[in-house]
Amino acid sequence: MPLYTRNMPSSAYRLPSLSNAEFSALTLTQKRIVADKLLSTLYFGLPKAAFETMIQSPSFISDIQTMITQQRNDISAIETRLNDNGEEGHEFEFWRWPEGTEQISRILARLYILEHLDKHFIDYWSAYVLSSTIMFSPAYELESSHLPNIDRVYGDLVRHQRDECSIEYLTFMHMISEDNWRRFRSPEDNGREMLEIFLLDFNDSHVPIAAQTLKNWKLDRDSDTLVIGLDDNTQPVSLFGTSVTDGFDFYRELAKSDAFVKGSASRLVDIYFPNHTQTQKNGIIDDLIDSDIGTWQDLLLQIVFSKAYLLDSDKPKSAEELFYAQSRKTYFGYRPDFFSRFAQSLLEMHQAPMKYKLGRYTEVPLDTQSFLSYHKAIREGMMVQNKLIYSDGWITSGWQAEMLLGDSVFAGVPANNPKAAAERLIDHLFLSTLVRPATQQEKNFFTAHFLDADGAYQYEFDLFQEDDPLEGRIRAGIAVMDYISRLAEFYRFAKVSQ
Repeated sequence: MPLYTRNMPSSAYRLPSLSNAEFSALTLTQKRIVADKLLSTLYFGLPKAAFETMIQSPSFISDIQTMITQQRNDISAIETRLNDNGEEGHEFEFWRWPEGTEQISRILARLYILEHLDKHFIDYWSAYVLSSTIMFSPAYELESSHLPNIDRVYGDLVRHQRDECSIEYLTFMHMISEDNWRRFRSPEDNGREMLEIFLLDFNDSHVPIAAQTLKNWKLDRDSDTLVIGLDDNTQPVSLFGTSVTDGFDFYRELAKSDAFVKGSASRLVDIYFPNHTQTQKNGIIDDLIDSDIGTWQDLLLQIVFSKAYLLDSDKPKSAEELFYAQSRKTYFGYRPDFFSRFAQSLLEMHQAPMKYKLGRYTEVPLDTQSFLSYHKAIREGMMVQNKLIYSDGWITSGWQAEMLLGDSVFAGVPANNPKAAAERLIDHLFLSTLVRPATQQEKNFFTAHFLDADGAYQYEFDLFQEDDPLEGRIRAGIAVMDYISRLAEFYRFAKVSQ
């Protein structure tokens, strides 16, 4: 089992990636959809001007692939900001309740204040994705799991990926950890779950064999810690096409077995291709297996950059995929407790990361209650207010009007043409958020609201007020953002291929 390897270059991917030439051959509409899907899936986004410029690059795909191999973020400065929780003027306020909020909200805040899409960002992103799956969930909902397990599991995933540990070694280290045994606490339970989770091996006859190798492993109920006794199993048994004896043999050979990469790939393919047929999924999995996977990021990034995902996958956005992209597009400003509120909202929409024993659902929960909580969190927490700081020090979270709705939006549009200015603002907001222009029907709907019968601005929507030119734009912006937050397309990744 190799301990360390190197993340494979994109040129070594066997699951076909979207090439620069193929991206450049897309229509402008398709480029916007694909580029937005790629960045949003990585929990990133760009303001409209930067986004429109970047997608015109003939090397857009390789530009992103290069970015994520570089180290541009100052991670020490990030940790200083997160830990600066003085009584006054502190940037963040991490609640301790509901349970897990403090730990999760800190992780959520870190992902947002990382300024650049780089190697550090991908280490944090991939650790977040993995620790919310059935494979690595700290499962803090269980009585046997404790809140520090969130930071331990997540932190270990970050550090191991930072060091480019092999997929086998990283998983082996997790399987032998106390954190893993807090989820599955007996030799029978742990052995069965490791077989099922990582190998998709549901053969009940293998469970007592696995349990025999783990007979001296237990989570001690009195001391609440993992104990590995010295009464190791001494009778070799046959598993994974080889001979194993003790628990360390079991975990090591499991991670080395032929079925391990296939099972691990299957877990991730289910997340990113929920609407593909099993036959289609199997083809994607086969290509991943053929790639000689070295690290977990080799699996994740190969999926995200693939033509199959960027062109063909159609899936609901997770709350994080939507929030992080939109917040960066709109220069989102947050109040100190925003990320605690976001963590609580994820719980209410049944998308809580790292909470569940069997991981988060592979598909975004879209039952009425879950989606209602999802829509409410995004609409009220992001879309229908801009960031304001009042004279008494009270702060609201939201998009920042001075940066989003500046005069450059109206370049070339005369102030005495209210309809043209209003349509320019509407298009700007649609392109910034949905990465498409508004339809003429949508423009007519809003201009009828913003203008009077004579075509002049309604007072509250005057986009060029002399005393405060932003006031009317903010009101108009909130109306448009409210509408966008109600569109089904806002919550989905569309496919390009027909």
